[in-house]
This record gives sequence, C-alpha cells and structure tokens, in this order.
Amino acid sequence: MRAHSLLILAAMAAPLPALAQNQAPVNRAQQRVEGINRSIESSGEIRGIQQQNRFETNQLQGQIQRQQSLPPAPLPPLGVRR
Repeated sequence: MRAHSLLILAAMAAPLPALAQNQAPVNRAQQRVEGINRSIESSGEIRGIQQQNRFETNQLQGQIQRQQSLPPAPLPPLGVRR
C-alpha cells in the first residue's frame, strides 16, 4: 500500500517541471538561449521537409526516366476490311 501511495504522489508531482518550462524567461540571456533553441528547432524541421521533397523528386525523376527508356508499346493489329 505504501508503494501505491508513493506512485500517486509521484504522478501528482510530475506536471510541475512541465509548468516551469512554460513560464516566461527571467532574463535576457535566458530569452536569447530560448530564441536560439527555437531557431535550431525550426531549421531542423525545414531541413526535414527539404530532404523529403528531394527524396520524392528523385523518385519521380527515376520513374520518368524508366518510362522514357522503355520501348513504345506495339500497336494492336488492324482488322482486315473487305
């Protein structure tokens, strides 16, 4: 029972660090650090989007090149008219 009580207390205390992270920065140095962190995070997201775009572009270019390298499909035989 004691372990159960400790688990409940720990769960109740868990949200407190999250609240501290949402508070406004105290000084200019902290504001600057948080601004740099946001910039780094945004750059990473942009880089990921660019890499995905390059991957998809390369896939499409490969498909086009494969289609262009195939010989044209033969024409169906024409029926003889009388």
